[in-house]
Amino acid sequence: MIKLALSDMDNTLIPFGQDRVSDSVFEAVSLVREAGLRFGPATGRDEQELRRFFGGDESCFETGILSNGKKVKLDGELVAVHYMDKEALQRLADAFFAVPGVFLCAYPAKTDHSNPVYVLGARTAEMAAYESRLRFNGILCEQLPDIDFIASAIACDGPDENMGYVRRIAARLAPEFDIVAPITHWFDVLPKGVSKASGLDELIAAMGISDDEVAFFGDGENDVKMMERVPNSVAVANAMPVAAETARWHVGACLDDGVPEALRELAQVAGTDEPASFMRA
Repeated sequence: MIKLALSDMDNTLIPFGQDRVSDSVFEAVSLVREAGLRFGPATGRDEQELRRFFGGDESCFETGILSNGKKVKLDGELVAVHYMDKEALQRLADAFFAVPGVFLCAYPAKTDHSNPVYVLGARTAEMAAYESRLRFNGILCEQLPDIDFIASAIACDGPDENMGYVRRIAARLAPEFDIVAPITHWFDVLPKGVSKASGLDELIAAMGISDDEVAFFGDGENDVKMMERVPNSVAVANAMPVAAETARWHVGACLDDGVPEALRELAQVAGTDEPASFMRA
């Protein structure tokens, strides 16, 4: 019996670049809650971005795994938080500072609706393209300020070979981190061992449920560990091949409201031992 439904955001629950989830998502989330299930995001996004996606309705992410497992919330309370190693971030930024098209972004723990991000190693035009694409306000700098950071990422333009280069250099110079690609030309930088999957461990412990009572929907490389962890892992039709191959179940594409439809099916069988339609092999 599913008691918790978690969904990635970009290209799973909401098309990448769209400012707000569809009305279909709001309707499906309401049905799931009315049926007694909890719903929440399991995403690389943090709270200020989720407010935009959910039109300011914070109840939609009062439970969830945020910032790729660095924040875990249950019923509006913070269960766990993991900040970035600032010295290791600076080392990583320095390594790519002079590499064209490659730069580091660092997200402060204390933020606001403008979503300020410290950017190291980018030209103004390079940063502007990502500001527009990812909806942040960049602050160009060479040294990170002495504050807490909740998230970081590496932009990586150019040919696919650049992605491999960044992976190799990051692994050698900053072993404190794991890097994963949720979308092309963009790496999430995570504290070693911290992921959506580790966040799930903290969340289900707080809820007192087991992992087979969780359904997780995803599409990207950064969802794979979570899919391996959860028996009821679900990929949308537009998922990256590695995610599609890892997932146990499959639903429609993000653009076709695949996740909202699956949430409705979960609501229909809530409180019973019957599987949702998409979970019938």
